Amino acid sequence: MKLLVAIDGSTQSMNAVHALAHFKPPEELTLVHALTLPELDHPMITSEVRDQVRDNIEKQLRQKGNALLTNAVQDLPRDFGPAQQIHQIGSPAQVILETAQSALPDVILIGARGLGKMKELLLGSVSHRTVLHAPCSTVIFKDPLASLRKILLPVEGEEDAHVAFKFLAEKPFRESVEIQLMLVWPQPQTPWPITLGQSKLIEEHAITHAQEQLDSLTVKLGTMGYPATSYVGLGDPSYAILEQQRANKADMIMMGSHGRHGISRFLLGSVSHSVLHQADCPVFIVREAQYGTT
Repeated sequence: MKLLVAIDGSTQSMNAVHALAHFKPPEELTLVHALTLPELDHPMITSEVRDQVRDNIEKQLRQKGNALLTNAVQDLPRDFGPAQQIHQIGSPAQVILETAQSALPDVILIGARGLGKMKELLLGSVSHRTVLHAPCSTVIFKDPLASLRKILLPVEGEEDAHVAFKFLAEKPFRESVEIQLMLVWPQPQTPWPITLGQSKLIEEHAITHAQEQLDSLTVKLGTMGYPATSYVGLGDPSYAILEQQRANKADMIMMGSHGRHGISRFLLGSVSHSVLHQADCPVFIVREAQYGTT
């Protein structure tokens, strides 16, 4: 397994570095830091002065960036091999994504500074752009990952679960991890009037079917060496997932991203997008294109 960690000097990015203690030593580890230089183009600034100031700023930023990468290396687990260090000029998200295209990591670990939802949607953030456009799976950290013993795995069905199972089959974690599978019945509004009894009948049938699906998946996880339980939720999927994570005290939420882009995501959102913004724990977005069946 190959891992890539984004380093920016923030507490959140160091949370991502420290979370490596819960992963088995990777085949390759890449640490990436971006140098963002200020724009100095102005009619009152001559080219000579601009270049001199730019060179001085770049030198200072490189020294600071090298120190950040050195500190990150010192905080790596002792049994990790040497880390490749990438230090490039450019916007952080662009540098991370370009590095991911060349290094081909299986997972990107990145900190999120907790911008509000509307501000993040309008302005963009490094973590937001990375999780949307990365060619691989991404884990977003806001707070430290003190332990990794329970993972909440919401799924929509067997095909959805297959994506996460492909990653879990690689045995990426050091500790024995308990998986709680979760499927949410959203109680959709029917286009025709129904009685309370009919509504109850539909709900009972949906819950029974969901539980049968989860029971089958739970058995499969057990054969893979993961202790597993299951839970069927009701109501709004993202709210139900967040509530169950808190109730079960899961250390991480792992879920798929169905690849919505652009205006559809902006207007409608998605369950994974909503959970990513609101979760109190790290969120592992498993990329379908990476672990899907096609």
